[in-house]
Amino acid sequence: MTINSRIRALLVTFALLFITGCATQIPVNELTDRYAQPPSQFLQVAGMDIHVRDQGAADKPAIVMFHGIFSSLHTWEKWRPLLEKDYRLISLDLPNFGLTGPMPDKATSDEDYMTALDQVMEKLNVSEFYLVGNSLGGYFAYQYASRNPEKVKKLVMLDPAGYLFVPPAAMLMWGTPLVGRAGDYIEPPRFLFRDLLHRAYGNPEISTEEELERYATLLNREGNRKAGGRMIRRIRNDLGFDLSRLDQLSMPVLIMWGEDDGWIPVRHAYKFNEAIEGSELIIYPGVGHMPMEEIPEQSAQDLVTFLEK
Repeated sequence: MTINSRIRALLVTFALLFITGCATQIPVNELTDRYAQPPSQFLQVAGMDIHVRDQGAADKPAIVMFHGIFSSLHTWEKWRPLLEKDYRLISLDLPNFGLTGPMPDKATSDEDYMTALDQVMEKLNVSEFYLVGNSLGGYFAYQYASRNPEKVKKLVMLDPAGYLFVPPAAMLMWGTPLVGRAGDYIEPPRFLFRDLLHRAYGNPEISTEEELERYATLLNREGNRKAGGRMIRRIRNDLGFDLSRLDQLSMPVLIMWGEDDGWIPVRHAYKFNEAIEGSELIIYPGVGHMPMEEIPEQSAQDLVTFLEK
């Protein structure tokens, strides 16, 4: 299927869905039994109840982890058994996503995120930590690290967003003025989720129906579709991401990238590596957008090697 034919198919799908009606909004309390099992907790921060997991060894160095767009803290769970004996593992559903849900006042700015994330760290009494982020979470990770070098001991970015790229067609359509607004109110068909998830993996066979169900269900969390749409349009209106702070990263930085990333091209890995003085780069052949999910053992070992230097 060509790009033009795929876009036409998406337009027809969105039109049909809009005609047939709006999707159900799922209240967060109906999702907590399924997706917020212990040790999940909710922290009241910046007008939100932020979904957090604080697990592993409480007396060991802390690793804080930020997930990507339309994802959740569950994306780090394959790392947990590999790291929990030697590290305190803190993951959270970023505002506007997962069980945390929308920011107050429809906020999407970097500053609003930095304020909320700072307050999460204060609530957890974490003053110094290693920071890890994937995709959009990688972007917020280097934004946070550049502002808080006294807190972030080392920074690890897995396929981070930053340089301009053409997103998957479904995401591109959601950023358009008319179809994108419709996408705030209708439930995307499962084939779109399946396509997006498959594009995220170097080996699509690794993705499971359980993961597909989780992504689709959490997007239906009350308010999340509108919040996600606002984030996509914010990125569109800003013509991408703010890269001006990359030269302010004073801590050691590791960049991990799947060579077969179908979302953000691997050439961006080399751009980040060149822009961040002294940074280290690992490219994983045959791997996609989320190395921590696709090759958890190897990526976790590379993380530990970097942190323990």
